[in-house]
Amino acid sequence: MPQDLKSDRKVDPASRVLSLVSHKLKTPLSIINGYTEAILSQLKPEEKDTFNAKALSDISKQGEKLAILIDKLVRFSGVSDLSKEDVKKQDVNVKGLFSSAEAACILRDDSLSVMSSDATIRRQGPAIDIKCPETATIFADKALVSIALEELLDNSIKFNNNTVKKIKLFYYEEGDKNILAVADNGVGIKEEDISLIFEKFYQVDDFFTGQIEGWGLGLALVKLIMNAHNGAISVRSQYGIGTIISLRFPKQ
Repeated sequence: MPQDLKSDRKVDPASRVLSLVSHKLKTPLSIINGYTEAILSQLKPEEKDTFNAKALSDISKQGEKLAILIDKLVRFSGVSDLSKEDVKKQDVNVKGLFSSAEAACILRDDSLSVMSSDATIRRQGPAIDIKCPETATIFADKALVSIALEELLDNSIKFNNNTVKKIKLFYYEEGDKNILAVADNGVGIKEEDISLIFEKFYQVDDFFTGQIEGWGLGLALVKLIMNAHNGAISVRSQYGIGTIISLRFPKQ
């Protein structure tokens, strides 16, 4: 996508195919998931340990995962088709952006576990630390920046093998730029991969095994969003130690 997002630009044929495929998949999957949930909800207590019940439960879980993947396709194709007029910039509170992205990603994180200790139940998940002045703002499209932050947080959680996943969201100013950054203690990125990670469908070889769910579109989506804001992305990473990805927004 060109930096100035011309409204009369040609639509990428690949993005058009993604949009068509994702919408064609969405309706039948919604029906499958809906009927599966309905059947599970009507099971009698004595039926819940049967093979059929367990099979339906697995179908439901996998259907939910597939629905998330399809939603990501829909999201990517939607952002790909943005025109300059579609980007609605306003002053947006950064702390609010960080908090909303944190809440959304924790809800989607399936690595969370429930632990009981001293009659208390706690959810164990990623430790997300937000460092940002209460009054800090950026001039941007709130919905688009929220998507970008959620994608970066999702990656920080997925590509992290540590027992305690530490993630930091922080804001700072640098010259004429407002910067939102996401830092993690994940697996890191090899130097030779950094120039490739923003390409569509690219996944780092170490994780291209089917174990990490996704299309390899998350960072490509973030790049589209930053281009739409005439912004930029920078990456600092040490393989095996962690990564910092910074979103650089021009000041108003």
